[in-house]
Amino acid sequence: MNFKFVVPKNEKDLINEFSDDRCVLMAGGTDLLVKMRLGKIKPEKIISTIKIPTLHTLGFDGEKLTIGTNVTYSELLDFKPIKAEFPILYDAILTVGSPQIRNRGTLAGNIMNASPAGDGLLALYLSDASVEISDGEVHAISDFITGPGKTTIGQKRYLKNIFIPKRDWTHRYFEKVGQRTSMTISIASIGVLLKLSGKRIDEIHLAFGSVGPTVLRMREIETFAKGKVLNEKLLDEISSLVFESVKPIDDVRGSAGYRKRLCRNLVYRLNEFL
Repeated sequence: MNFKFVVPKNEKDLINEFSDDRCVLMAGGTDLLVKMRLGKIKPEKIISTIKIPTLHTLGFDGEKLTIGTNVTYSELLDFKPIKAEFPILYDAILTVGSPQIRNRGTLAGNIMNASPAGDGLLALYLSDASVEISDGEVHAISDFITGPGKTTIGQKRYLKNIFIPKRDWTHRYFEKVGQRTSMTISIASIGVLLKLSGKRIDEIHLAFGSVGPTVLRMREIETFAKGKVLNEKLLDEISSLVFESVKPIDDVRGSAGYRKRLCRNLVYRLNEFL
């Protein structure tokens, strides 16, 4: 495969390198290189963002976490505010690939890959994250990703930053189920953020991965559960609603029916908070 590889050192040069739809951007390259080997992408030019310092922002100002395009999973895991203030994100990215993948792969790449199985995406949906595009536009993550491998970014624009607002939660839960215990693509995954007063649910965010065209944030179920007492009866009700709400497909990792039953059963993991 023949292609041109360029490494601009600033965003102005990056923009000047854009040509047409046969031109692709690369941060870590962990998804891109796999797609190229499989023949799914045949770029004429690859533009690496790795040497652009303005795309390597990582900071927390007490209210909002900012993550630049080039920040790797390993850097996120080493950044103390992640585990302290955004532990659901920490839990999710700790399951991504291997140490080698985490040393190269980026959360921004996870977003642009737009797979409903993306572990980092589940945490971003739960956390009401948003993304900043190179022209300054900011979009909610749930609006930015429109389907498997699809976003609203358009031509000659690139993802610059990810923003996650700080929220106070009392409990969290993340789990992904796969065919092996490590380096697995999920058959289904669940993420929950809870704010409890005693056993009453003041607020809940609930999402599932790998069971729809995008990560599924269960907003109607969140509204249903808010203000109710967390008990076995409520978990039964939520479990039934989840079974009806998820929209999986059959693939090599599992059937649609199995995924629906799996999601229904994963709700009972919240028993530990009763």
